Amino acid sequence: MKKVRRNRQHAKFARLRRHLEISADLLRPRRIRTRSARYAAALAEQLGLIERPKSCSWCRRRRRLERHHWDYDAPLDVIFLCGDCHEIADSMNSEAITA
Repeated sequence: MKKVRRNRQHAKFARLRRHLEISADLLRPRRIRTRSARYAAALAEQLGLIERPKSCSWCRRRRRLERHHWDYDAPLDVIFLCGDCHEIADSMNSEAITA
């Protein structure tokens, strides 16, 4: 592996560690923790730690996929859903919080 590419990859791993720490820090505001969890999931996908499937995890349609966190305390625990299923999952999540 070339030196520049290796350095770039080390920098991504360092950013991933930092955002995992931020998302676990309960002293920070919730919006900061959720944003860091989303960014950590994106970095993990770029680094190959999370594999993006070809189709939606629920309906198996081959459409544009979005990452969905059920719990932001586990930033790398994501599922990939199409837009329609993601709306359903978000509504299920918000109902569970309000109930």
